[in-house]
This record gives sequence, structure tokens and C-alpha cells, in this order.
Amino acid sequence: MTNFILSHLRLIEFRPLSRKQNLSNLKTEKEGIRVLKSLLPSFFVPNKQEKIFLYQISNIDYRKYSRSIDGVLLNVSSMCEVKSTDDFLFIEIKTTRSKSVTELPFGVFFGLTKNEEDLFKSIINYRLCIVHVLLDDYYLIKFDEYKNLIRSKRVQYQINFKKKK
Repeated sequence: MTNFILSHLRLIEFRPLSRKQNLSNLKTEKEGIRVLKSLLPSFFVPNKQEKIFLYQISNIDYRKYSRSIDGVLLNVSSMCEVKSTDDFLFIEIKTTRSKSVTELPFGVFFGLTKNEEDLFKSIINYRLCIVHVLLDDYYLIKFDEYKNLIRSKRVQYQINFKKKK
């Protein structure tokens, strides 16, 4: 019984730290979006309808991959002019505040979901964008460069148990 209580206390202690880390990551991602908007006037975060349209012309399953991009970089002057995948790049942002990273993309550590990597691998107009919020700098990466930059990679499963009936 004591082990049961101790294990539950550890979970209770862990949850606030996990939530705190998630909020911190979200704040850093928003800072990354701010940096990109200031450095790239053609970068924007599409609303749901714009995203659905972009996914449709790219032949991407919106329901499966709806959370696999953070923004879009237009190659045309406005969203109204988008006619094909040549008119934009999908952008997945990974942000860092690391003081040990002095030149992008070298030395950056980040997480990437399987869906993000699957799109990155298969969609020619998908870019990974590393944003350093302290340096006010960014680096766009194509899939081949991403593969060559990887020093180590591991898979991490996220498990969600079903609810009690």
C-alpha cells in the first residue's frame, strides 16, 4: 500500500512540472512566430479555412495532419493568389533559447512528431524552420539537409489510456 501511495504522490508532483514545461514551450513557440513575422513579411499563420484549402491543393489529409504545421511562407503577394503548391511553403517551427547555440542550425535539440516528419519527408514544399529567439534568427531546412544534420534520434511514445466505462 505504501508503494501505491508513493507512486501516486510522484505522479502528483510530476504533473505540475509537466504542465509548466508545456506552457513554457508554447510561450517559446509564440516567440518564434513573432521572430519569423518580423523577419519574413510573407510568413503568416493560416486560419482553419485557409489551412484546409492549402491541405486540399497539396493532397494532404487535414484530419490526420492538421497540427503538423505552424505557418506558411507565401511565394505570392497574398493568400488569395495561391493556386498551387508552388505558391507557398508549409512551415513547421522549432524554437530554441539555448545560449550554447551560436549558429543555426548547429547544436539545436528539438522534438518532431511522426506526422511532422512524414509530411516533411513526402511534401516538397514543407520546411522545418529553426528559430533562435535570443539571436532573433531563423534557418529553413529541407528534408535532405535535416537527415544530414541529425546526430542522434530516438522514438518516444505518448500513451493515452482510455477512460473507465
